Amino acid sequence: MKKIIGLISAIALTFSIVGCGSKSGENTEKSNGKQVITVGTSVISKDVLEEAQKVFNKSDKYEMKLKVFDDAITPNLAVDDGSIDANFYQYKDYLENFNKDRGTKLQPYGKEIFAFQIGLYSEKINNLSEIKGGMTVAIANDATNRTLALNLLNKEGIIKLKDGATVPTVLDVAENKYNLKFVEMERLNLANALRDTDMAIVMADVILQAGKDSEKALAFGQEEGIVLVVKEEKEWAKDLENALASDEVKNFILEKTKGTKTPLF
Repeated sequence: MKKIIGLISAIALTFSIVGCGSKSGENTEKSNGKQVITVGTSVISKDVLEEAQKVFNKSDKYEMKLKVFDDAITPNLAVDDGSIDANFYQYKDYLENFNKDRGTKLQPYGKEIFAFQIGLYSEKINNLSEIKGGMTVAIANDATNRTLALNLLNKEGIIKLKDGATVPTVLDVAENKYNLKFVEMERLNLANALRDTDMAIVMADVILQAGKDSEKALAFGQEEGIVLVVKEEKEWAKDLENALASDEVKNFILEKTKGTKTPLF
């Protein structure tokens, strides 16, 4: 009985130690003697991060693992609660709005790595001149991507935004000569919206992932730069930034992403 009680106590102590360690927010996972750094990303940013992973993992101290998310919110929540170390899929304006809405204090680290290309796509028409009154157009439902979409429509003269609307919503459309109907949804679902709407403003990468022609847009624009995001600066962050801004990554973006991304370094 004493041996059983002692064994139970030892097990309880072990779980207690593990539990305390998991609350520290420090990643202590090791692989081949290296500290494992887990970085979250999206399906459309994964290719660039995988290329940077090859460079980063040459380190004697660190090894990167990727975790792919299918939405734009969970990766930030995961960095905030410490379940992953960093993420790489968003630009600074989106992060700023997220921090404001969620009360988080995540921070961008280092230089912007690349910009997504966005386009006004349609499966119903082939030219801007074919836009008719009452057509529907799908746009992103978050503030930053909605702004990019409305600014693209404004640039092409399809709508006119109110003066001074720096983060516009559909309520800031001063002139809507085609009486367009706006449908808002999560940005990664916009390619699928082309089945049910007349037009959609979508990242070229999302179009490509959906098996469609990313170069066949009625009009193009460019998003802001994608940047590494952390909760607080760590020793490995500079190494990761250097890997993302390496010649290997730049060449990959230029040669392999079919014009859907533009390097910014």
